[in-house]
Amino acid sequence: MAGEETIAALAAIWDECSSSARWPALLPVLCQLVDQFQQSADDDTRAEIAMRITDLLRDTDPDLYQKLITMRKAMRAGEAHNRFSTRGMPSDAELLAAWQEIRTREASIHGESITTGNITGTGIAIGQGAQATVHQHFYEPRFTRYTDISCPRRAQVNSRVTVTVALTMQPQPESVACEAIEVFEGKVKVRIDAPGFEPLSLLEQTIIVERDDDSAPVVFHLKARETGPHEIAIQFWQRGNLIATVMAPIEVLEVEPVFAPAFVPKTPVSPRMADVAPPDLTLVVFRDPAGRMQFTLHRDNITLCYVEQTLPRPPDALINALFDELHLLQRGTDSANRRRGSSLLTAEQVERRIRNLGYKLWDVLIPPELKLYYARERHQWQRAAAAGQRWSMLVQSNEPDIPWELVRPYSGGPDRWEEDFWCQTFHFARWLLKRPDSPESVVPLPRLRLRTLAAVVPTCYPELKAVPAEHQLLRDLIARYRLTDRSPQRATEKEVIDLLETGGFDWLHVITHGDFFAQSALHSSAIGLDDNQWLASSSITGPHIRGMLCDRRPAIVLNACHVGREQPSLSGAAGWVTQFVGSGAGMMIAPLWSVNDEFALRFSEVFYTALLNPDRPATVAEAMWQAREAIRQPDDPTWLAYSLFAHPNARVEVQPSQV
Repeated sequence: MAGEETIAALAAIWDECSSSARWPALLPVLCQLVDQFQQSADDDTRAEIAMRITDLLRDTDPDLYQKLITMRKAMRAGEAHNRFSTRGMPSDAELLAAWQEIRTREASIHGESITTGNITGTGIAIGQGAQATVHQHFYEPRFTRYTDISCPRRAQVNSRVTVTVALTMQPQPESVACEAIEVFEGKVKVRIDAPGFEPLSLLEQTIIVERDDDSAPVVFHLKARETGPHEIAIQFWQRGNLIATVMAPIEVLEVEPVFAPAFVPKTPVSPRMADVAPPDLTLVVFRDPAGRMQFTLHRDNITLCYVEQTLPRPPDALINALFDELHLLQRGTDSANRRRGSSLLTAEQVERRIRNLGYKLWDVLIPPELKLYYARERHQWQRAAAAGQRWSMLVQSNEPDIPWELVRPYSGGPDRWEEDFWCQTFHFARWLLKRPDSPESVVPLPRLRLRTLAAVVPTCYPELKAVPAEHQLLRDLIARYRLTDRSPQRATEKEVIDLLETGGFDWLHVITHGDFFAQSALHSSAIGLDDNQWLASSSITGPHIRGMLCDRRPAIVLNACHVGREQPSLSGAAGWVTQFVGSGAGMMIAPLWSVNDEFALRFSEVFYTALLNPDRPATVAEAMWQAREAIRQPDDPTWLAYSLFAHPNARVEVQPSQV
């Protein structure tokens, strides 16, 4: 409900308001606000007006404000009251009739004076010189609210599924997901993404958070289209940022099930997400086991484009072939020219083949409706880039393996245009909404603390000639910013595992060899350590490591070959991104294929210089953009290898040691 409860509660207490000393000044302003509410068809506008009414009473007459809150709660509890014939919330027709009766009566008593208040967008003037401060879109104080969600665990195919969502001041034991979220007063967008379900209501609705009351619930209706296991994603947005996502598993059956509420686990959230500027564009992608993909493009808390498509076949084979091709191109050849005796490709040929791979991802993955929208709106970010203000873009998905940063948009139509790869067109970042083998969800950190740094640098790989210089770069950072050094004495498996279990670091930087196991059912990739040992990504598990990642939420930089790639395993994807980010890391950088170690050194130098610039520290996505650009070569795809999982506008907060 977009404020209807507030308007109904105000009507119900109206006759009690005349005893207030402030009533002569409040009366005309409240009448005008109610008129604006009834004349507006936009839910956001109606919600904003209801908030202004609540703020006005709170700031000018606390007694009336308390009566309003009490009546609103009574309506939600289904209690009767004198103004309306029904219990609880009145019907739209009865509420409209009640306000017509109130306005007619007040006009007969006060005449034209009922319309004399001066209502502006930033305040409300009441009477002669009196001023009340009202809602100005957001208040700085934060409030803890608890997710109150009702959702069935099972449903029958072709039946209606109802999901209700609210934010309450106290935990509700009957809620299927009761998680604490820190929010600002004002609007919170709630969005439902449900592949395999037909929406029967709006997929996006508004909750109003008020400092002294629970929110009214919003209700979503879906129709189950296909049998089998599914997930419903319930997203909470504020100030353009996705502040929490709750994944509700639901099984659709052929027969009518016995009702059972869904079990939804706790969802770690970032209490400061609303503090960071939202990305200019946020693309949320949900992919289900049947190959359905939902694409939702957001900007400024508004959904710009929503489309669903089903891939004719899983993209795994395409993605693995793409990575193999990039590995060959780095060596100056490709899959068509690697036969014995074939000459190496020229720099121009390598660059063309790299572009073609980006075109292929655009062709296969991006649905036609999103391509049309992109083509129509692309002039906006082009103009911004020309003015030196590059847009940021965040792709949030529930799968770790699709290299969205390599998408290269183009049009072969009459206008015939193309752009650079997404990772260079935008200050680009990705985020993994949840581990594929877990219903739990995390959000990226808006602020990355840098107080303790751990460098893991094996010394048994003399062929990596740039490693000592990169290690010295990290030592210099520790000394320059007076950081606490948590680096292990040697990069053996025991010391690295001990480090990961005990934690104590905010930032982990690993420099070594990496490898990818395409056929392994247990491991996805591994990094080389001292004593000729290899640490597999599947080792990032268990209560101690997972608990440390969830509690400290460190930033992770893996400057090693292949460690950004994923491979499905018996328990879900087991790669480093899933294991670290899916367990709580606040940021992660890793290359998706083999990288040139000299370029890797230069990448780190530029990245940290930009990130820690004392005059104008860059966001993590901007620092990534600068680092990629610094190592960009036409005949080497290393510059495209690095993948960033983070909030694109996150920044680093350096906290020097007090010693």
